[in-house]
Amino acid sequence: MKDSLWLRSAVCVMAAVGTLLLPARAAAASPIVKVAVVIGNNRSLGGRRPDLHYADDDAARYYGILSTIAPQRTALLAAFDRDTARLFPAACASAVAPTRAALEQAGRTMAEQVRAASASGSETELYFVFAGHGDVDGGTGFIELSDSRFTSNDLERWLRAIPFTRAHVILDSCNSFFMLGVRKPGGRYFATPEDATRSLASRLRNVGVFLSTSSEGESFEWSELQSGIFSHVVRSGLLGAADANGDGSVSYLELSAFVATAAADVKNPNMRPHVFARGPGARDDAPIVRLADRVGVRRLSLSDRVPLRIRLRDREGLPMLDANAEARTSLEIALPAGWASGAVIERAASPRDSSPALELYAVPDVKEAIELAALEPMSARGDARGPSEIFGKLFTRPFGPRALAAFVTAQSAAPPPVFGVSREDAERMNLILGQIEAAERGQRILSGSVLLGAGTLLGGLGAAFLAYPHQIDDEDPKGAKIFGGVYAGLGALYVGYGAYTLAFPRRGEQAASEFRLTLRRTGDYAQAYVVADRRLQELAARERRQRWTIGIVGGVLIAGSVTGITLNELSSPSASERIGGCALGGSGIVVGGSLLATAFFESPMERLLRMWRQDPGLVEFQPTAAALRGGFLLGIGGVF
Repeated sequence: MKDSLWLRSAVCVMAAVGTLLLPARAAAASPIVKVAVVIGNNRSLGGRRPDLHYADDDAARYYGILSTIAPQRTALLAAFDRDTARLFPAACASAVAPTRAALEQAGRTMAEQVRAASASGSETELYFVFAGHGDVDGGTGFIELSDSRFTSNDLERWLRAIPFTRAHVILDSCNSFFMLGVRKPGGRYFATPEDATRSLASRLRNVGVFLSTSSEGESFEWSELQSGIFSHVVRSGLLGAADANGDGSVSYLELSAFVATAAADVKNPNMRPHVFARGPGARDDAPIVRLADRVGVRRLSLSDRVPLRIRLRDREGLPMLDANAEARTSLEIALPAGWASGAVIERAASPRDSSPALELYAVPDVKEAIELAALEPMSARGDARGPSEIFGKLFTRPFGPRALAAFVTAQSAAPPPVFGVSREDAERMNLILGQIEAAERGQRILSGSVLLGAGTLLGGLGAAFLAYPHQIDDEDPKGAKIFGGVYAGLGALYVGYGAYTLAFPRRGEQAASEFRLTLRRTGDYAQAYVVADRRLQELAARERRQRWTIGIVGGVLIAGSVTGITLNELSSPSASERIGGCALGGSGIVVGGSLLATAFFESPMERLLRMWRQDPGLVEFQPTAAALRGGFLLGIGGVF
C-alpha cells in the first residue's frame, strides 16, 4: 500500500515537473524564423553604365533558393526582362520594382515579422541579397536601385530598423566591400580587411557579409549560364555543394573556400570571383545556410570513388548548379522542388578535361532523397553543352575536406587581400611611376653631370696649383700647394659622387622597377599597387625630410662661406690665400644657395604624388562581347 502510494506520488511529481519544463523545451526547439529580401537591377541610374543582362536572372534564382529558407517571407525586388519573366514565371509574379520605396516597405514588413517571431521566443535571421551595379563615391559605397543610390549608410540604417538575431548580406556588385561602411582611410585608394574588421566590429556585430569585392573595370556574364560568375558559384555552394564537412550546413569559411577552389584555374583574373566574407560576430565558422531547415526541396545524395563533377540543369536547360566533389566525399544537395522537376544531371566522365564527355541522368519525380547510384544514365554526349571554356575552367578542382584545409593554409600564408584597386588603378599607378622614374632619371643624370663637371674643374684648378705654385704665388708657393691639394681632393670627391649618382638609380626609379617586377612575377596588380603606394608614401616623406635638411645645411654653408670670405679679406693674406679663399668661399655660397633653394621647391616625386592624390581619374565604361563555342561572353568595362 505504501509502495503504491509512493509510486503514485512520484508519478504526480514527475508529471508536474514535465509540465513545468514543457514550455522551456518547446522554446528551445522553436525553429529559427527567417526573412529575406532579394534585389536584382540590370539598369544603371541615368544610363551612365551599360545595362547588365542577367542581374534579374540572378535575383530570380536567389529568390528560388531563399523561398525554401524563408517560405512566405521572401520579398523580391526586380524588373524582369521578357526572357527572364518567361523562364521564372513564379518569381515574376512575386516581383515588384527595385525602388527605394519598395525596399523601405520590405524592411518595415520584415521588422513586423521579426518582432512577432521574437515575441514568441524564436530567434530570427535576415537575408539581404543584391545583384546589380555598385560603386564607391567619396569613400562611401553604394548600390544602384532603379530610382536612387542606396548607400552604405542607408543599408546600415535599414538593417538597424529590424531587430533580428542575425543577418546575412550577399552582394554581387563591384566595390561592394565599401557597402560595409568602410572608407578608404588616410587618402588611400584601397582598403584592407583590417579596415572592415574595425567597421564591422563597431557597428554591425550580428551581421555576416559575403561579397564580390572586385573593383575591376569589367564584370563578366555568361550567356550559357545566364548569370554572373560570382552569383552562379555562390548559389551552387548554398545549395549544398560547399558543405565540405557534411554537417548539413554551409559556413562562411566553407563557402569562401568553395568559391576560391571553383575558380582557381580560371586564368583571367577579371573573371575569377574575389570574395570578402565575415560571419556574424566575426565567426567564419558560422553557418550562412542550414540545409536541414529548408522546406520544399528535393534532396540529392551524390558520391563516387573518384572526383564527381556535375552540372544540374532545369527543364529549360539552364545551369542551376555546378560542383566537383572530392573522391569518396558525399555531396548532399537540397534543390528547390520547382527546379528539380524535369531537371537533368550532367556528369563529366573525365573531370579535368577541357571538353569532357557527359553522362546524363534524369532527376526522377519522387519525394524521397535521390542517390546518383540509383539513377540510370539517359545517354552519353561527346561534348559539354555550352562553351567548353567555362565548363573546363570553372570547377576543375574537386572540393571537399582536403580542399577546405588547403584553402585555410593558403589564406594564412597569403598577404592580406586588398579591396578597391582595379586594373585601371594599376595602369594609372604604372603611369605615375613612369613619370617619377623619368623625372628622377633626368635629375640624376643632370646632377651627376654637374658633379662630374664641377669635380673636373676643381681637380684641374688643384692640379694647376700643384704644378705651378711659384707662378701662382712667388711669395708663398707652399700655401699654393696646400690649396692645390684641397681643390684636387674636392675635385676627386665631386667626381666620385657624380659617378655614383650616374651609376645607381634613385628610390623613385627603384619603386617603378619593383612595381613592374612584382606584376611580372605574380600578376597580382592589387598587391603590386599597394606595395608601390606604400613605397611612394615613404619616399615622399623621406624627400620632404631630406629637402628641409638640405635647406638647413645650405643655410649653414652660406653663412660659413660669407664669414670665411670676410675674415680672409680682413686678415690681409697673400695673393694666393685671397684667391683661394674667395674661390672656396664663392663655391660654398653657390652650393649653399642651390641647397637652400631646393628646400623651397617640391621634388618631382612630391609634385607628381600630390597630383596623383588630387586627381583620382575617371573610367569610361565600354561594353565588350566575345563569341565562344556554344555561347558568347558579355563584358562591361568601367567602375561598378
